[in-house]
Amino acid sequence: MTNGIDTFIVVPAALQRAGFKALLQGQGFNVVGETGSVATALAQLEAGQSPQLILVECPDLDSDEFEHLKALKSAAATAHIVVLVDGLPANIAQLLCDAGVAGLLKTDIAPEALLGYINLVMLGETVVHQAVGRLADSGAFGGSFGCVPKEFANLSERELTVIGHLATGRSNKEIARRLGIMDGTIKIHVRNVQRKLQLKNRTQIAVWAVENGLLQTDVEAA
Repeated sequence: MTNGIDTFIVVPAALQRAGFKALLQGQGFNVVGETGSVATALAQLEAGQSPQLILVECPDLDSDEFEHLKALKSAAATAHIVVLVDGLPANIAQLLCDAGVAGLLKTDIAPEALLGYINLVMLGETVVHQAVGRLADSGAFGGSFGCVPKEFANLSERELTVIGHLATGRSNKEIARRLGIMDGTIKIHVRNVQRKLQLKNRTQIAVWAVENGLLQTDVEAA
């Protein structure tokens, strides 16, 4: 799904920038540009760069970077922007998402989780890590998962399989076809998962799957 996506990396430290580049290129992304500051990235985008994905690290987001991020979306209207931060007040997180930022994640995120989140973002979802900020009345993920037991709240093997498919962005019909069951049965499984995990929607389930290492791109019928 992510193969061939033109990506621009904005990371202050050269060594970390090289690490992100190696990680993404190893997954088939096309890194078409890289720089150490949002201001420089903005200048390059205004000069004609047109990536599909912009990955930005702003550990301590200041007011200038905040304004540059908003301008970044204007300069690259079709790009999906994912920002790595140490943490944000809820109102700032909300403003960034309102301005078009599609992902707000922690700077210490694991590589596998980062790739999972990017996958969701490229599917058109907005994802916000639970430790970054809570988005009030939005479809994005925010806050805690509630009281989820270590054994995944008694999720059945079939429910875990459905979650694995759902986290890749597959529709109910696609999941049903792969598992050889009815669409309505998938809807029941999704409702049961939402109830057991105390989550509101499919996006939150998908993010939960990424957080708990359940993202599987080639899950076979159980």
